[in-house]
Amino acid sequence: MKWLPILSILPSAVVAFQQASPVHRRKTALSFFPENFDRAEHCAVTDSCNLEELEQLADDLDRFQSSEMGRLQNRDDYIDTHRVSEMLHAQSELKHDMEEYVATHHVGGGHQPDTNASDSWEQSSPGLGLGLW
Repeated sequence: MKWLPILSILPSAVVAFQQASPVHRRKTALSFFPENFDRAEHCAVTDSCNLEELEQLADDLDRFQSSEMGRLQNRDDYIDTHRVSEMLHAQSELKHDMEEYVATHHVGGGHQPDTNASDSWEQSSPGLGLGLW
């Protein structure tokens, strides 16, 4: 019977201990995007931005995600921001490759394909171009 008064005090002692003990809280994830996210998203899914803007927006998103504010994003927003950044990098690389190819191959500049090869083929093999086969 001596334990009964002690047992009746035990629940209130546990509650008091919980209130006095330090609480370990994780950082709260917030639902937000960087200020230029709408423009970055638009550029990532359309072909309306030039190479410099694509690279700038991708760098901005990368910087944001490595900053303290970027680490506070909730998981879904962080993933979306990361995906848009990856799309911008991919589109930037593709545009860079396209511009380089156009510059080195004179595409769209009125460059005519060399027809000498087909002419010489017909001259060396008379009758092949007449449908006799």
